[in-house]
Amino acid sequence: MGGRPSERMRRRRFLIASFSALAGCTATGYRATGPRTPPLAPETEISPSASVDPVEARAQAVIRPLNEVYRLVRGPLGGFDVGDVAPETLDDTEESLARAREALGAFSGEVANPPTRYQSLPALVTAHEHLVEGLTGAVECWSALSRLDESVDSPAALLDTARSAREAFVAAGTALREVADGNPTVPAAVFLTVERMRAFASTLETQSTVAERLVDASGEALEGWTDWRTAMDAFERDAFEAARTTFDDARVHYRAGVDALDGVENTENVDGSFVDLVETWACVARAGVDATAVGFDAVDAATAGDVARAERLLERAETTRTRCES
Repeated sequence: MGGRPSERMRRRRFLIASFSALAGCTATGYRATGPRTPPLAPETEISPSASVDPVEARAQAVIRPLNEVYRLVRGPLGGFDVGDVAPETLDDTEESLARAREALGAFSGEVANPPTRYQSLPALVTAHEHLVEGLTGAVECWSALSRLDESVDSPAALLDTARSAREAFVAAGTALREVADGNPTVPAAVFLTVERMRAFASTLETQSTVAERLVDASGEALEGWTDWRTAMDAFERDAFEAARTTFDDARVHYRAGVDALDGVENTENVDGSFVDLVETWACVARAGVDATAVGFDAVDAATAGDVARAERLLERAETTRTRCES
């Protein structure tokens, strides 16, 4: 009978120890049964999106598409390689601009007093719009001039397109310089700095002068070609004096074409895609001047009655006039 209390005491102690161990395991992160589970994340760990300042988020929504525009235009405008710009590239710039405008509307509507670094966002959107206008105008001008030759059905229409496009990109350059002169605050995340605005504006202004000379030269050359055809028709009718007069008209137009490009050919002001156009039209204009000189000789031979020589000279004149086509 004396051993029973001792046995009960041992069992009691055993049970107490078992419950204590079980309680201790549960408190340190273990379940009573089953595998260990990871502890809860500290309350300070929240999702990254929730930690971004709303003003900053709105501003970045404007800046990101503006930088996309810059990436698309910097190459073509930097070296003025506008002849290689695909229509899809222009579409992409417009889409990015549209997203920037939309984001700017949201920013302006929700941020009443933006911090100083973001107060120029409207001006920056405008600057990128001028970049796109400049690139689009340059591409359209180049495209029209590159398709212009004697074989097209409506050369006058192409010339008008080239003139209008040239006016568009010179206006874009002027407007871009005006934005730069306002010294807008440019956030560090924006690629288009004020210095780059001025550089692009200068490029557009310089190339617009080249484009103007190209439009004038090509127009004069086409007028010369029209007079050339008229002179040849007169020659065929044996109206030699009329042919001489019209050859002279053609010479005047071709010479005007040469003079128009004289100040820009082989200079550092001509870059990228306009280089080939300047060389081409300068060649056409000079060939026209040389061809009309031979045409005068043909008229003299025909007037003197040397028909065979006159015909040979006319063939040489035509070969001379078209020598740039090979």
